[in-house]
Amino acid sequence: MGKLIKNSIRQLWRMKGRAVLFLLLLLFASGLLSLGRGFQEINTRNMKAYEDSFMTIGTVEQKADAVQEIRIWDAGIKDYHLYNRSVYNTFVPLSVLDFEGAGYLSGPEKRVFYGAYIPEYFMYENLMGYVVVEVTPTEDVIPDHPVELPITRVLCGAGLWEGLNITVCNHYDPNPEMLLAGHTYIMSLQNRPGHESEKEFTEDDVSEYVPGALLESDQVGPDGAPVEDEVEDGTFYDEVTEGFYETSRGRRWMEYLKTTGYTEHIFPVTGTGNIHLMMPFYNGEVYISSGREFTEEEYESGEKVCLLSETFAVKNGLELGDQIRLPLIYSNHRFSAGARFGISGLGVTALLNAQGEIYPAFEDSMYTIVGMYSGRVGLSDEYGLAPNEILIPNRSVKNSDENNLVAYGPMLGSTTSFQIENGRIQDFMEKWSRQGVENVEIVFYDGGYTKLKAGIDNMKNISRILVIMGLVLVLMVLSYFTWLFIIRQGERTAIERCLGFSRKKCFLSLFTGIFLLIAAGSVCGCMAGSVLSSRIAGGIGPASYYDLSFSNGRVSEMEEKTEEEIGVPLDHTLWNLCGILLTGSLIAGAGIWLNLREEPMELLQKRGE
Repeated sequence: MGKLIKNSIRQLWRMKGRAVLFLLLLLFASGLLSLGRGFQEINTRNMKAYEDSFMTIGTVEQKADAVQEIRIWDAGIKDYHLYNRSVYNTFVPLSVLDFEGAGYLSGPEKRVFYGAYIPEYFMYENLMGYVVVEVTPTEDVIPDHPVELPITRVLCGAGLWEGLNITVCNHYDPNPEMLLAGHTYIMSLQNRPGHESEKEFTEDDVSEYVPGALLESDQVGPDGAPVEDEVEDGTFYDEVTEGFYETSRGRRWMEYLKTTGYTEHIFPVTGTGNIHLMMPFYNGEVYISSGREFTEEEYESGEKVCLLSETFAVKNGLELGDQIRLPLIYSNHRFSAGARFGISGLGVTALLNAQGEIYPAFEDSMYTIVGMYSGRVGLSDEYGLAPNEILIPNRSVKNSDENNLVAYGPMLGSTTSFQIENGRIQDFMEKWSRQGVENVEIVFYDGGYTKLKAGIDNMKNISRILVIMGLVLVLMVLSYFTWLFIIRQGERTAIERCLGFSRKKCFLSLFTGIFLLIAAGSVCGCMAGSVLSSRIAGGIGPASYYDLSFSNGRVSEMEEKTEEEIGVPLDHTLWNLCGILLTGSLIAGAGIWLNLREEPMELLQKRGE
């Protein structure tokens, strides 16, 4: 066997120019093929690794049908401030998003936030709320400017006492009623900065008490229409007569007095089917700092579990596994908690229903704390989280809130969202456009996935071209040099046959030399292509190789994830090598077989011709 191999190599050495050329061409062709296959493998592996780092969500917002001008009187400037308010003729239901081919991974959902009255904890401490007092003017006055009124009774409020004169201005009523001398009036007041004109007469900052029209209810029905209420809008104060507090109006004032103790203890509770559909969690501004997020089973079954702000938990001595009672007294189907709550307590809403009673809890359950979150919260941002906001699975609220609605409105980007597969934005929008819903706008966020995938697809096309070019070159080199080394060496085959070589020995004599050349060229080429593809991919790096300009900070995360993954696995290189060796062996074997099937004299005769 050794003599056959030496003889085969010696015969090839006689054509060393062709042999070296064959070796170099095969090395280049197999290297090109391996380079292309290496890029394909790296792109495929990296894309799979990146899939877990990206999430595509869409936010949904109904466009307003009209814009209404709102005029609010300002007694300080004796003129109106003008504001615009969106008007909706009807509310597009969430069900319009349920169409064939939507392919949601999560949602769509329109999140609701609830007001939970938790008296043992404070939402805001030292909140400057309303005070309730009775005043008795000493002369007839119209409070369309700051007027002095003596307090005759303090029903609610610290720092005030009977006999104290306070400055009152019905700041937001363009036509306030006259207050008659000797008559007693009940008012709910809030201390505000005084008029600029008043500052001209004193070096100190001036302030005034402003009546609030807080007796009327915010209660609405499931269609968003206000529930009929006996209290007229814009009622800022009432005259207190004998037996007043036994009347329905007086009883409502007494009920309202109870709500002044609620203000600091109302916490926003938001129900969701996936916390990552909420923008703060999606973009990483808020994250789970301890414990865990909800599981799929907890979302589906509506388990009584919750996530708390870490600041709130630490402040109140709460730990993972503890339980917290959440009596839900009202629900808001229009705004997010981030839009209604902020560091100034803007989330406070009227807590009296249309019957003049404090909303009773429609859901009262114990929730287990499974996780805590930290990050940017409490910035009065409609897309952000409110301070001390509590998150629960939306299905954990079992009872109807129909009689506890304080607001109902359209789908907004801050409350309505869904998740689809990465890379399906165009397909989704094509199917959505066929639904014919014109006044709903969908905005997608994919963290730069579309940009990333476009870059990887470009590299896939390049790698595909390299593979095709390499494959064609490999076949051409193998076929041509097989013809040169084997088919055109019919004389050698005829001589060996005449010397008594069997067909088997002739086959081995011809095959071993060409196989060694194929092996040497393909091994070196495949290894070089594999190393080169790894170095190119690693040198360019994921951040620049796949333009992640709009990746919302995920570049570093993906670099860490793929830092040790860049490179072509050894088994992949071996597959390339085995494929070339097998193809070369088949081509060489076929050529040798064509020679051996003919008789020696016929081969010599062809050589002579």
